[in-house]
Amino acid sequence: MVAKILDSKLRGSFFHYGRVLANCPAPFIVLPLVLSAMLGYFGGSRLILGDDLEYLFTPEDGQAKRDGTAMRDAGFQPTDLTASWSAGRVIVKVKDDWENILKSDAVDEILRLNDAIRNATNTDGETFTDLCFRTQLGCLESNILGLMSNFRLLNTSQDMNITYPHYNPFGVGGLWPDLYLGDELGGVDTAGDSRTVVAARAMQLIYHVNATGQRRISMMTAFHRAVADFRSDRVLAFFTSGDSLNDEILTLPERVMPYLAVSGGLLIVFAVGSCTMADCVLTKPWVALVGVMSAGLAVVSSVGLVLLCGQTFPTHVAMVPFLLLGIGVDDMFIMIASWRKTDSRLAVPERTGHALADAATAITITSLTDCVAFAVGTITVFPAVRIFCIYAAVGVAFDYVYQITFFAAILSLAGRREKAGRHWLTCLKVPTNEEAGQMSSIKKLCCSGGNPAQDDVSDQHSDEDRRLPFMNKLLCNYLAPFVVNPLGKLLILLVFFGYLGVAIWGCFHVRVGLEFENLVADDSFVKDFYRAEHRYFKEYGPKVDIIDTGPCEYWKDEVQEAVRNKMSSFDKSPFFKNSSTTAQVWLEDYLLFLKNTGNGSAATDETLFLYLLNTQFLPTVGRHHKMSIIFNSNFTAIEASRFVVITRNVKTKEQEKDMMLEARRIAEHGPLKMTAYTIDFVFSDQIDEILPSTLQTILIAAAAMFVVSLVFIPNCISTMLVTFAVVSIDAGLVGYMALWGVQLDIIATISVIVCIGFSVDFSAHITYAYVSSEAETTGEKMREALQTVGMPIIQSSMSTILGLLVLAFFPAYLFRSFFKTMFLVMVFGSSHGLLVLPVLLTAPCPKCCNARHHRKGAIANQKAQETAKENQTRETASSPKRSLHSSDGYIPMKTMCSSEMSREDTIERCLQDAEDTLLTVILEGKAAGLDNPVLRVTPLRFNEETRTTTL
Repeated sequence: MVAKILDSKLRGSFFHYGRVLANCPAPFIVLPLVLSAMLGYFGGSRLILGDDLEYLFTPEDGQAKRDGTAMRDAGFQPTDLTASWSAGRVIVKVKDDWENILKSDAVDEILRLNDAIRNATNTDGETFTDLCFRTQLGCLESNILGLMSNFRLLNTSQDMNITYPHYNPFGVGGLWPDLYLGDELGGVDTAGDSRTVVAARAMQLIYHVNATGQRRISMMTAFHRAVADFRSDRVLAFFTSGDSLNDEILTLPERVMPYLAVSGGLLIVFAVGSCTMADCVLTKPWVALVGVMSAGLAVVSSVGLVLLCGQTFPTHVAMVPFLLLGIGVDDMFIMIASWRKTDSRLAVPERTGHALADAATAITITSLTDCVAFAVGTITVFPAVRIFCIYAAVGVAFDYVYQITFFAAILSLAGRREKAGRHWLTCLKVPTNEEAGQMSSIKKLCCSGGNPAQDDVSDQHSDEDRRLPFMNKLLCNYLAPFVVNPLGKLLILLVFFGYLGVAIWGCFHVRVGLEFENLVADDSFVKDFYRAEHRYFKEYGPKVDIIDTGPCEYWKDEVQEAVRNKMSSFDKSPFFKNSSTTAQVWLEDYLLFLKNTGNGSAATDETLFLYLLNTQFLPTVGRHHKMSIIFNSNFTAIEASRFVVITRNVKTKEQEKDMMLEARRIAEHGPLKMTAYTIDFVFSDQIDEILPSTLQTILIAAAAMFVVSLVFIPNCISTMLVTFAVVSIDAGLVGYMALWGVQLDIIATISVIVCIGFSVDFSAHITYAYVSSEAETTGEKMREALQTVGMPIIQSSMSTILGLLVLAFFPAYLFRSFFKTMFLVMVFGSSHGLLVLPVLLTAPCPKCCNARHHRKGAIANQKAQETAKENQTRETASSPKRSLHSSDGYIPMKTMCSSEMSREDTIERCLQDAEDTLLTVILEGKAAGLDNPVLRVTPLRFNEETRTTTL
């Protein structure tokens, strides 16, 4: 009931609007052009390219961000600053993996590279020595670099007796603390079960710069230039810094612009080709060109408006124009298809009104579902997804507005040319095909065409049948019978269940998480660095701080026991195994120091514990722990402290997530509540959040789509089928993208949101066309539905694929993965719309369901009413015209009933149809402005022979 009322109101409103637009098209053309120009100019002037990775691709208010803030508030900086913005990182590897990078000739090359980096100057003439982080011993440098500088005469690693991952130059138990080499040596071979290094393939050097702003950026640029200019026959060097990833990502929008131009060109060729006919009057190449232009105006306006609202333009948003171009062309095809269905004998304003009334529901449903899907995407915890959805939602809204204003006005002007029988190119009047007479075939093709002046309705329909596009003939004459045939249904369902089974299997093999090097171009130096890091430096991972941010009484036995239990739990964990050899626990070292110095009793005495800690341990053997303890102002209490553990064998994103959760679990367990944090946890949070966030988005969007479909589709079962199709297509997307090598990351989440909107578009089109068909049998209803929306579904999917096809060749995973996911969306969506849903819609229903839902559609009755109005406006009529209301005031209605039906069933069926017809006439009459659309509805007669009833 609601759907019928809404449909009638919408159609009536768009019919009157279309007449107004056709009578005065100029404002509807000029205003969108002016608005686009203004938004594009003023919005473009505020364009800010921004790619803050931590903000865009990590959860807002994630736990790692909260833990990091609490840690800094307590007075600590992360122990592992390898991934910090102030660090320049260089990986040096041997050219041949069988060589040893610790041999003297390779070491000489590395020291030569180190000299080049240290002597590199920024734009202010400053070198690394001027801007480095300083300690008591000079510039903070990598441990392995200091060892090579001190032992320059080394020939092999055995001469130094290097151990891995820790090494003490003064032997075990020396006064000097162990040097950690786990993240500095890569591809290490050790001697048997010992920790003595036999060979290594790579080395990582870290350069910390104590500068901010432009000075730091300039220094990092100088570092990069020094590494890029370095040449050696023995080693290869790769560089990155905290800014490198962002800088490389920011180069992508400029590089993608030529691809956008090619995409627009492909869409223009496809659109013009699809709208070109062998009739120089009825063909519409210029209209197709304007349709693509309308989509381009929507892109300019939407981007300009969002920029004017203060939003930045991240790199991944550069995919939005490709998407909007495809959506805009889809709506254009629906508008042109609706125009071609109208009676060419009508006046242009009337014809424009009918075309808009016919396309109104379809375009409104598609635009509304897309906007709702993107609106749901804005509630995600990931800013990158939210920003993309904002740009896309605004773009879809502008495309909808421009389609029913700018493009509709151009279409009405093309209708005037068509009505006047003028050539599509020269606008000169040409003869019709019948008037062309003895013209040659070529001349007829180029210089004749248009609709003949016919009055007979049957002639008009037969002429339309002859003009059906080839694809429509295939859909109507072959696909429609196939999906209704039981064998065809069985075959399609078997293929569908196979598709669903593979999709579900693929869902269990999804790799979750965003590899940040996938955000840059394939030829970026950053990608080379991360490849080397993944290959050589994954045995030992980042240092994890275990922080106690509250005052703690470490001199108590129960607290010391709690610390031992906690470290024992880390030691047993597969991600921190053998932590006793890698962890840095000041309390254990201090208790051992007290025992070795004969002060064991001070371990449980508060005053002595704190006094000896400050005066004897930290200034000597424990000086490397100074940054792990924070005292109050008079050194009478420990306000905060931390321990450090080091991860092992964390090589995948899933393992990163599991390691993070394990560290948090151990830190928070037991009587001593602590916090686990490292900079990498900020990015690992997105791995933990992305799957539940995606599932939440799918569920909310599916529920929203169900409501929207229920409002617009007058059939509850069909609405459930649409929702089923949405879930099926999303499952297929997630499963098959995993098999195609696409990870479930931020880009895939965006694609899932887009998938929801498009899957509803395809499903709603075929479902709405079927349930509102005027045909009597399921086969005829499906044939009419496929004739109405089959071609637009194919054109929609093909235009979107063409619009995004160029991204398949773009040298960046970010854009290629978007194409792959959108390709799957289009293939699965159109397959459900053309195969799966037709099978389910035409499946046999229970008798009660069939009696309730077998009715005349609102579209058929409205068409009859429109035909009646058109016939009344004609001055002459060569034959009696059919109308919704007959001349004697009765409503003719024919109900086809099976000969096997009993008389009681037939009468019940006819009365049900009479009720449906009455309701439809009332609704359509009210929409048309009639105060009393139905004066009398009574059963007039029942014909036993033809089994029809007349009202």
